[in-house]
Amino acid sequence: MKAKLIRSSTQLKLGESPVWLNGVLYYVDILGGKIHSYNGSVKTLYSDKIIPFIVPCNDGLVFGTRDSIRHLSLTRMEVETLFTLQLPENVRFNDGKCDKNGFLFAGTMDMNEKMPSGKLYRFGSEEETVLESITISNGTIWDPDIETMYYIDSPTRKIRVFDYDMNKSAIISERKSFDVSSFAGVPDGMTLDSQGNLYVAFYGGNGIIKFNRSGEAVKKIFVGTKNVTSCIFGDDDMKTLYITTASDKINRGGHLYKFRNDIPGIPSDEFKFLHQ
Repeated sequence: MKAKLIRSSTQLKLGESPVWLNGVLYYVDILGGKIHSYNGSVKTLYSDKIIPFIVPCNDGLVFGTRDSIRHLSLTRMEVETLFTLQLPENVRFNDGKCDKNGFLFAGTMDMNEKMPSGKLYRFGSEEETVLESITISNGTIWDPDIETMYYIDSPTRKIRVFDYDMNKSAIISERKSFDVSSFAGVPDGMTLDSQGNLYVAFYGGNGIIKFNRSGEAVKKIFVGTKNVTSCIFGDDDMKTLYITTASDKINRGGHLYKFRNDIPGIPSDEFKFLHQ
């Protein structure tokens, strides 16, 4: 099974964090420092030095910079800062997602990709540390049907599995991880379909691997470039898997891809300002 290149997509340095919102695909170029939208053509909505991730909210997007969380209103095209962290010089935000209650879980990474100097934070009315000793925070996602949270620290080549209290938006305990070290590349961003299957992007692995709830690989979606970074379901029937990629050392890759799936996905949960 093979994903199709979206030929009208522009090349990115490090495409990431796709979000489907109101019939439009939004995504970022982390190192290019841009938020883009795609709805048949690409538009650049906002620029900064570095933009690691976006999540939807009621009137636009909440996004990360190296050391802050900000809100971009798409109706007013105004930006406000919600949180600022005092991070070490070699640490930055990398990935973020919201649970069904609207809490933002955003993680940091060692910019040299070697030391476990990152953390996973929960943002509501204030920031709280959820996990520590993280090297590259990635891929947080929740399966509400079985009250489970999945999480990736990419260099470990494992998908961590947690029992999750959906009412309190809190981890209860950790279960046995899914070991994905037999696959080419390292696990990066991921999403879920409506049956609870995980779709995990493998950076350096030329594709998306579908895992069932037991951690068994059941399908590979080949992508025509090496560095696959993340994915999200979209379109009216939520059966199109949109895939972001990154450029390699010889300037290949960095475009959007799409794949028509047989099972619909789940929408991205929104950040809720009620916690502010």
